[in-house]
Formats: sequence, C-alpha cells, structure tokens
Amino acid sequence: MHPAGSAEPALGPYLRAIRAHKVLVGVTTAGIFVLALLWLAVLRTPSYEATANLLVTPLPQDDTTYRGLQLLRDSGDPTRTVQTAASVVKSNEAARRTAQVLGSDWDAQRVRDSVTIEPEGESNILAITGTADDAALSAKLANTYTRQTLAVRRDALQRDVGPLLDQLRARQKAIGTSDSVTAAELEDRINQLTTVRTGKDPTLSVSEVAEVPDSPSGASPLVILVLALLAGAALGSAAAVVVEVLDRRIRDEEEALSILPLPILARVPLLRRNLARRRASEAWSLPPVVREACRTLLLQLPRRPGNGGRTLMVTSASTGDGKTTSAINIAATLAGSGERVVLLDLDLRKADVASQLSVDEPVHLSELLSPDLDLFSLLRTPVSLPSVSVLATELQQGDAILLDPLYERLPHLVAEARANADHVIIDTPARQLGPGGPLHDGQPPRAHRPGGGGLPRGRRHPRPHEQLLRVRPPPPPRAVRRGARARANLAHAPLT
Repeated sequence: MHPAGSAEPALGPYLRAIRAHKVLVGVTTAGIFVLALLWLAVLRTPSYEATANLLVTPLPQDDTTYRGLQLLRDSGDPTRTVQTAASVVKSNEAARRTAQVLGSDWDAQRVRDSVTIEPEGESNILAITGTADDAALSAKLANTYTRQTLAVRRDALQRDVGPLLDQLRARQKAIGTSDSVTAAELEDRINQLTTVRTGKDPTLSVSEVAEVPDSPSGASPLVILVLALLAGAALGSAAAVVVEVLDRRIRDEEEALSILPLPILARVPLLRRNLARRRASEAWSLPPVVREACRTLLLQLPRRPGNGGRTLMVTSASTGDGKTTSAINIAATLAGSGERVVLLDLDLRKADVASQLSVDEPVHLSELLSPDLDLFSLLRTPVSLPSVSVLATELQQGDAILLDPLYERLPHLVAEARANADHVIIDTPARQLGPGGPLHDGQPPRAHRPGGGGLPRGRRHPRPHEQLLRVRPPPPPRAVRRGARARANLAHAPLT
C-alpha cells in the first residue's frame, strides 16, 4: 500500500489488474502455448531454403566488341545494374525449363513461387534461393534454376550473334586489304563473338552453387514456444486490463481506500467453499482466524454511553457481497463471549438469515406491524447457533405494499431489541443507507462501506452509492477488510 499523499507508480494499476485476474492471464498464456505446440506438431510443414549465387560482370559503356547484343552494361550505379540483372534472370522460360527438369509435379508457376532472386546487399551478387519442403529438393531447385537461366541467356545470344557475324564478315570481305587496321579490328571482334556463340553470357557466371541445408528455415521450435509464451502473457495482461476497466468490483485494499479513505480495522479471511456448505447442517462454527478477526473488529468499536445495547448495522453496495454472512459471523463472535445478542434480519428485499441458520417458522412481515407486537415472542433460537436470538423474516408475494409502514415501524423494533440485549446486529438491505432510509434511528452512520463483515467478493461502489457518501460524509472511520486477496466489502453501521 502506498502512503497517503504518495504517488502510485505508473505501472501500479496495470500490475494490480494482472494480479486481480492472474487466472485469466495464466489461462490465456497456456492457451497460446498449447496452440503453438499443436501448430508445431500438426500444422507446421518444415521449409528448407538453399541459395546459389550469380556473379554479375557488366560490360563497360564504351565497349564496342559486343555492340548490338542484349548484354548487361554498366549503368554507372552498381545497385541499379544488379537490379537490372535480377529482372533479366527472372525469366518465364527459365522457370518452364526448370519445371521440366524437376518432373511432372512441377510447372512454371510453382517454380516462380518457389524461387526468389534478390541482390546480396550492395554487392554485384545475385542470390537465387529455392524453397521446398525437402532439404535436397531446395538445393536442386536453386541450382537447376541457375543453370537454366544461363542456358536461356546462351540460346538468346546464339540467335543474335549469327546475323551479327554475317554482317561483320561481309564488311571484312568488302574492305579486303585496303584498310589493314579496320580489317584487324573486325577480325578480333569476329573471334570474340564466335567464342560467345559457342560459349556463354560473359556478364553472368555462377560464383557459388547451392548446398543442401542442414535445418529448416525460420525460427526454431524453441524460439517459437518462447515467443508464444511472451505473446500469451501480453495478450492475457491486455485482457486483464480490459476486464479490470469494465469490472466495477473492488479488487484490493488500495482500490477500496481510493473510493473511501477509511483505515482498515480488521482482515477477515474468506471461508473455503466446503466449510460454507456445512454451515446449513452443522452448528455454526467459525475458524479461529475468522473469530479472531471479528474480535479485533469489535474491540475497536467502543460502546457509546447511554442506556441500551450497542447496535451494529451491516449493509453493502449490492446483493451477494457477503453481508448476511458477515452479520452472522459478528453475532456468533459476540455470543461466544457470553454477551446477549439479537440478530435482526431486516433485509426486506432478500431475507437470507432464516435459510442460512435453518430457522423454522420465520416471521411474516405483516406480524411486525401488529400494534400489540412483542418482539421477543417473535425471536427464534436456531439449532445451529443457540446462543443468538434471531428475528428471521420471510418475504411473500404482495409484501411490497407493507414496506412503507414497516420502515416507519423499524426504529421501535430496534429500540425494543436494544433494551433487552447487549448487542443488536442488524442485517439490512443493500443500498439503503442515509437519512430517511430504513433503520435510520437518528444516529449518524460511522461509515457507509459496502459488504458484510469484510471484503468478500466485493463489488465496486455503484455511482448512486458514491453520491450518497458525498452527501453524508462519514465521521471517524470504521471498516473491515475480508479476504487475504482483498476481494472486498465490509460492514459497519450506526453504532449506538
């Protein structure tokens, strides 16, 4: 917890969201990891890459020997020259011939899709890379395409050199011996073109053949699994933050104090589910740690001077917060100290005390409106908690019309209970706090904190409740936090 007035670290809200939804983060991370495993084991096809290199040797711009032939010439920009060579090498005819060599399973389109031709950085090297699902096949593909590219260039030169040689020989014959210098130049050019006609493209040559790769290309399985874990954790964390933004529940102590800055007086741990299920059939038995937390709370709530027992009202921001459970816990703790305790179930919207304590013959609301009402004749002693007197109410269809007159009657019921008990614990409806609300006996509430006896599965304060708190600021704070994981909601109420 950060001291009052200190700034929370920038990552504080995000870390709190991840802690609050660690199950979501864990499940998401595990799910992405399992998907990565399945992809590696079932769906991923290994891909191998092998690369052969072509050396590009462009002709000078002032070369006259090969004038008239479609050969690569130096453009003055090496990068542009190599890019021009790459466009020349990307030949449909070379792809067709490569497919013929590789077999019937191949066609020109498949070869073009499986071969990439790219310059090697700023050098005059062209990298011809073949990709296949077999290591040997990828090397064969790259080497075959390279050879067929040179063969296509050789055939094209042979077609172009023939007519050019015929023209040069005709000129040589016409000159005869009259111009020995020109005749010598023509003779030298004819000899070089004859070499090209029976040889290869002088601007392209193989500098390195492709070798069979040892391992598939791309990231290794270990790297993929690590990336899957990181991606899963990131996705799960993002989902946790989104859920935290959309969720209105109080998740930890800091968040509760940011809504209503009251000191935490006690921490009541959550009961295990199996213990909660046994409460309906067995005597009400609180674990020592719960009983001690309730004692700690009660010791910090001093009795006010005056006649009558002390009154503790338990309420919450909404139903399902553990309000009734907390009221019973406090009543059981007080009764265990030999105090006379009366537990009033005045939650006129959702009366649960009777069901939780297995009270027979709960009181109908109409009985509470009788002018000759004797409160103690309506109290019951539950078998599961014989040391506590309980007013267990029961709601029936049509009771809504009784609420208004019953609200006016409630202060008299509370006064009668206080006159004959050391402590009166009142289980009230959720969201029913403040002047004019039920159970208001003229005493200012100590703190309108949600929940019952602690912070179990707490929900964040709905906006109307926050407005109520602003309208009636609480005097000296009283609050309890329930649950080691800070799922919060607590009780308190008028102390009289």
